[in-house]
Amino acid sequence: MPTFYIFKRLGLTLITILSATFLTFVMLRMTPGDPAELILKKVFVGTEDYVADQNAKAEIENRLGLTQPLWRQYYLWLAQAVHGDFGHSFASGQRVNEEILLRIGPTVTLGLLAMGLSLLLTIGLAAMMGRFQTPWLQAVLDTGIVTSIALPNFYLALILMLIFSLHLDLLPISGYGEPAHYVLPVMTLGFTLFGYTTTILNDSVKNIRHQAFILTARSKGLAPAAVFNRHILRNAMIPVVPYVALQLGYMLGGVVIVESIFSWPGVGNYLVQSIQTRDVPVIQACIAFIALAFSCANLLADLALWLIDPRIRF
Repeated sequence: MPTFYIFKRLGLTLITILSATFLTFVMLRMTPGDPAELILKKVFVGTEDYVADQNAKAEIENRLGLTQPLWRQYYLWLAQAVHGDFGHSFASGQRVNEEILLRIGPTVTLGLLAMGLSLLLTIGLAAMMGRFQTPWLQAVLDTGIVTSIALPNFYLALILMLIFSLHLDLLPISGYGEPAHYVLPVMTLGFTLFGYTTTILNDSVKNIRHQAFILTARSKGLAPAAVFNRHILRNAMIPVVPYVALQLGYMLGGVVIVESIFSWPGVGNYLVQSIQTRDVPVIQACIAFIALAFSCANLLADLALWLIDPRIRF
C-alpha cells in the first residue's frame, strides 16, 4: 500500500477523533449545571443536599481551569489525554483512564464474539444458498433477515431473558466472568447484526454469479462447490468488508443499550452511568475511545480490501 495513502488515512483518523472530542467538549460545557458544584457534592462531600460555598467553588474552578476560555480548557484536556491522562471522575474521584481500562476488556470480548457469531451465520447461510438453491430455504433466509433487521436489540434481549432465564432458568440475566454470562448478550448482538451483513452478501453473490469469469470457471469443469468457495464467495465478500468494519467499530465502541440491559461492565454501560450523573471527564473519555474505535475500524477495512481485491492495489 502506498505510503502517501497510509499517511492520508492516518490524518483523516486524527481529524475524526479531534472533531468528535471537541464537539463533545463544547456541548458538555454548554449544558446546564455547575461542574464545580457537582464535584463538591459527589467527590468531596458525598451528599446531594450540600449547598456549595462560593469560595470552595472558586477554588475548584481555579484548580481545574474552569474559568479559562473554552479553547484553552480543551487544549489542556487534549494535552493530558495524549499522555493517557483523562482526569478524575466527578462521581467517584478515581482516575478515568484506570476505570476505562477495566472496561475495555469486557467490551472488546463481547464485540468480537458477537461479530464472530454474526459472520458465522452470514457465511453459513450464504454457503447453504450457494449449494442448495431451493424456494423454501430462500423463504427461511428472507424471514431471518427481515426479523434481524426489524427487531430492535433491546426487544430481542428482553425476549431472550424471558425464555432462557425466567421460563427455562438456563442462563443468568446479568453478570460477567462465567461462560454462561456471555450467551445472551452475544446472541442478542450477533442476531441483530447478521441481517444487514447477509443482505449485502446475498446481493453481491447474485451479481457475481452470472459474470463472465464465473461462467468460464464452470466451463472448465470445476465442481459447483469449488466455483462458489473459490470464486463467488471470495469476490462477494469485497463489499461486505467495509460494513463489517463499521460494525466492529460500533461493537468496540460499546453497545450502549445491550450492555445496560445485561449490566455488562463495559464502556457502553459506563458511558450511560456517567451521562446520568453528568460525569464530564468520563463522558469525554468514552467518546474519545468510541471515535478511536470507529476510525481504527475504517482503517482496518481499507487494509483488508487492499489485501482481498488486487484491483485496489493498482
